[in-house]
Formats: sequence, C-alpha cells, structure tokens
Amino acid sequence: MKQYLVIGAGRFGSGIVKELYTHKCEVVVVDQNEKILDDIEPFTTHAIVGDLRENDVLDELVISDFDAVFVAVGTDAFSAILITKKLTERNAKKIIAKANNKEIGEILMSLGADRVIYPEEEAGIKIARQELMAGLKEYLEISKNVTAIEIEVPEQMIGYSLSSLDFSRKYGLTVSFLIRDGEPVFSHFAEIPFQNGDYFFIIGENTNINKFKKKFL
Repeated sequence: MKQYLVIGAGRFGSGIVKELYTHKCEVVVVDQNEKILDDIEPFTTHAIVGDLRENDVLDELVISDFDAVFVAVGTDAFSAILITKKLTERNAKKIIAKANNKEIGEILMSLGADRVIYPEEEAGIKIARQELMAGLKEYLEISKNVTAIEIEVPEQMIGYSLSSLDFSRKYGLTVSFLIRDGEPVFSHFAEIPFQNGDYFFIIGENTNINKFKKKFL
C-alpha cells in the first residue's frame, strides 16, 4: 500500500487527502490548525498538529518512507520553500509542491521539488478548454503531448459500437471505458452500440484529440 505525506490541510491539501483516501492509500497529514485537521482526520491514517518548518516535527517522521510528499501550504511562499528544502535534505522520494506563481515554482524546483502545481492557473485552463469543447466533461493532461478526455459520444456515432466504427485505427485514439447512466462500463464495451447520453473516456496524442474535436465538436 502506498504511503503519502500531505503538508497543509486547506482546500487544496484536503482535496489531495480525500482523493488518496478513496484509493485506499495511507495518508499522513500535517497542519498547524487543529480544527482543520479534525475535519479531515476521518480521511487520514494519521493527522498531526505541527509546523513542518520546525526540525523537531520533521524528525518525528521518516520522510524517505513516503512514496511522495505534497507541499500544500497556502499562500506562504517562504514556508513552501523552507519545507521543500528540508524534505530534500531528508531524502524525500518525490516532492509535489504548490506554488502561486512561476517564480516561486522555479525556486521550488531548484530546491528539489519533482513537480510544481499552479492550482488557480490549471483550473482556469481546464475551465476554458471545457468551454471550448462542447460535450467535454473531464480533461486530464497525461503528458506534454498526450491528453485524456471524458466526452459525450457524438451524435453521428449513436447506434454504432467502437468495433463497428473501427474507432482506434480510424482516429488514432484509445477508449478506456464507456460511461452510461453515470456508471462506467469496463467489460466488452467495444461491442456495445452507443446510446444517447453515453460518454466515453478517450486517451491519445494531442494532434489526434484535436482532429477528433474538429470533426465532431
């Protein structure tokens, strides 16, 4: 079972904690605010009241045991910088840190962060893409050149199945599962004729995603 440390239990940090909890991971969360921790504790393996800028709090944890550490402190850039530095010194396997701007992000990367998240910017980009792509329900950037989207099955495909459409070969995209009546269908979905209101989860290179979008959306 994977183990994670989340530093900061605000809205961003609590979202991480709850998502990891749903995937049955062990999650330790640390925050200075005891009330916030009381609210999030049911979703954690262990909740610690403390300030990870202090060495004695850090030394209570074996940082190198965690599969990843999320630095989800609020708008305090100094704290994020100091904590990231201390995590690197304690051989953290992977550090994922939140930053409010590119300048702070660059500093965090230079101190050992493996990935920097810009929550507000990424949320804005996601909303804009959803608005530009009619029928798009979810958007996930897998890598620089690969994207996954949950999208309503185009009207032109209703009554056909993935197999009858020769979908993967024709569009260069992979359908991971079908969503019908809000529930995912994983078994033999390639043979199921599409119905109105169906969605499918597509993964592929951005060039092919864009071609598909231009053709059907």
